[in-house]
Amino acid sequence: MSTHPSHSANPTAAVGVAPPGLHPGSWWRPNTLMQPRPWLQFSGVLALMVYGFFGIALDSVPDKAAQLANLCGLVILAIYARPVDGVSLRRSGIVWLAVAAIAVSLISWIASWILQPQWAESSFKVHRLANWFAMIPVAVLLGGQARNAYLLWGLALLGLLLSPWISGGGLAEWQAGFAGERVDFGLHNAQHTAMLFGTGALGLLSFAPSILRNRRGCWLYRATWLLALTICITAVILTQTRGVWSGLLLALLVTMCAAVITLNKYFQSHRRYITAAVVAVCSASVLVGYLSLGDIVDHRLEDERNTFTLLQQGDLDKVPYTSVGIRLHTWAEALNWIAQRPIVGWGGNGRSLIFDYSTNLPDEIKQQFGHLHNSYLDLLVNFGLLGLLLLGALVYWLLSRCLRFYRAGLLSGSNLVFALSFAVFFGIINLFESYLFFESGRLLLALVGGGLLTQLWAAKRRQAADIGGQTPL
Repeated sequence: MSTHPSHSANPTAAVGVAPPGLHPGSWWRPNTLMQPRPWLQFSGVLALMVYGFFGIALDSVPDKAAQLANLCGLVILAIYARPVDGVSLRRSGIVWLAVAAIAVSLISWIASWILQPQWAESSFKVHRLANWFAMIPVAVLLGGQARNAYLLWGLALLGLLLSPWISGGGLAEWQAGFAGERVDFGLHNAQHTAMLFGTGALGLLSFAPSILRNRRGCWLYRATWLLALTICITAVILTQTRGVWSGLLLALLVTMCAAVITLNKYFQSHRRYITAAVVAVCSASVLVGYLSLGDIVDHRLEDERNTFTLLQQGDLDKVPYTSVGIRLHTWAEALNWIAQRPIVGWGGNGRSLIFDYSTNLPDEIKQQFGHLHNSYLDLLVNFGLLGLLLLGALVYWLLSRCLRFYRAGLLSGSNLVFALSFAVFFGIINLFESYLFFESGRLLLALVGGGLLTQLWAAKRRQAADIGGQTPL
């Protein structure tokens, strides 16, 4: 896979002259998807930058910034998104999916009032599903510019790398982590910290060909990249989160396969040696990491050995309420509730109802937890199969278009690898925690999804301009 699209068309050609505002050669490229008022674009971009940098480590300020960025992006989309070359961003498939999210929430809420009015929420709440689509206003503000997306991602990564000193205990917490304590750097809890640093590692690896290429000052870029990658992977290990370890390992396989394919493409006469070299480097990295931090990994895996033994014997009742045991017991209870409302679920508060009214869970567990540590079960309990179909449609829409525009030479290979590896990673880790319903998970969807979506929209515009018009994206 090449790291840059072969298509050389200028994205501004599809929408005419770039709007006034920041100069195209400056740090931020102008919006090529639409032409909003400069003050509106600037306000939204500034809020987006604040959200991207501080959204990981702080609470109140990024929340207000996110609201402003979403408002500016939606206003721009509603007012300035005129059809160009037959492509209407307002009628994009992902916009219709956002409308579907509102419909699913409404259907589930109405059904809850009909089927169990005593437990239904007093008012209709749309945010639980609609928040997944915050990537839309983010994509609007990024303006179809890959450079803007990379700047946002880089800023978010910088905020993440500084989070141990912004929200955590700084060097003392790193030292505690190396001493065997589980660390979270003040980012909600260790599981969310692991998710964020794992995503940072995948981004650094996916865009390594672009970052590490030969250029002036390349050794500074390479040293910075290596340091950032080391910090991200070390942080994932120190959080002692097994679900994220599993997701990251499988996502790394996607990245490895892409590396082998890319190297084989450019060095066809030495395919066998290139493949062996990649495998050797990855194996050596794993070995060095295990020798350095293997005791932490072994200790964390040993904690649940008895739980897995009882599970293999099919004796769920005897499984203790350990970290894994709590998940197993609550998942089993959730399946009973899902079976009763499989299509529309129990409403937006469905997962809370399990812990409030279940007769099969101990009181201490019911008082301590309010979610199922599994996004898909949470989704099924709340919104049934309609909610799960909505999530599947969103993932399919994004990935299918990433593949389509990569094949057309309109999306870089690095973006495709990032999209695929993140999808594998995020899909697996949501089996063990309800990231989709927490602010950290929504932040990742907004930043990663928004950065990809803005490039997909730009690619569609370029394609439509080349062939004289297309149906909506």
